[in-house]
Amino acid sequence: MKIVGKTALLLTLNENVSIDDHMEPPILLALTVGLIAWAFLSLGAAVAGLYFPPKKDTECWRAFWFMNGIWGLIDGIIGWANLITAPPTIEFLQKVLAINSGLDLLYIITGLVLFTRTKPVLKGFGFAILIQGLFLLIFDAIFLFLCYRS
Repeated sequence: MKIVGKTALLLTLNENVSIDDHMEPPILLALTVGLIAWAFLSLGAAVAGLYFPPKKDTECWRAFWFMNGIWGLIDGIIGWANLITAPPTIEFLQKVLAINSGLDLLYIITGLVLFTRTKPVLKGFGFAILIQGLFLLIFDAIFLFLCYRS
């Protein structure tokens, strides 16, 4: 497996490369870079959204951007922790990604429930959780698939 393109998210399988216990799996590096990129995007969008609030539904959008900022902060901490700790085995990474995929479904359900509420703050929080959950489900599913292929 090798990393190609401008970002580490574009992976292709290569039969000549093996992953042993002493080498950080390229999948983990790509996953970490992707998570940190999503964290920066979430944080940057949150700052911009809070700094330039819309004139309509302000309370809802403030809650949306605030919640996105919180998720970006958490994703950034998880990505940073991946950079400073010993790399896990592919088997452990598969288990973590499978559990995370289940949690992502819970985030989506929670986001939908909150989005259906009448209070603008809950609507904003729900929409943000829904967006984050959808992205993370796709993200985790792709990397889980790549782990099983390696």
